[in-house]
Amino acid sequence: MSSISGDLESEIKNVLKSGKVVLGFNRSLKTVMLGKAKAVIIASKIPKNFSDDVRRYADLSGIPVINFPGSSKDLGLVCGKSFPLTTIAVLDLGDSKLLSFIRSE
Repeated sequence: MSSISGDLESEIKNVLKSGKVVLGFNRSLKTVMLGKAKAVIIASKIPKNFSDDVRRYADLSGIPVINFPGSSKDLGLVCGKSFPLTTIAVLDLGDSKLLSFIRSE
């Protein structure tokens, strides 16, 4: 695992402890569509239509998208869940430095 993905994992854990998030595609997409998210995290290797929908609405609302390099199963494990997570909407960043992982594409 590269240090960037390790750092990202630790910041995701940090935001889970100190901030406020919405887990899962449907709830995250709704939050993004309403413009309430500060950022959205998307796992790699998810259905293209899922990724396209989240990115489209995030772009319209000016919400930054963070690409998690692991699979949805990996993202679920980082969050302490035993099930896959494709998307996390961040409502409150708490003490995390998550926004430092945003790269322009």
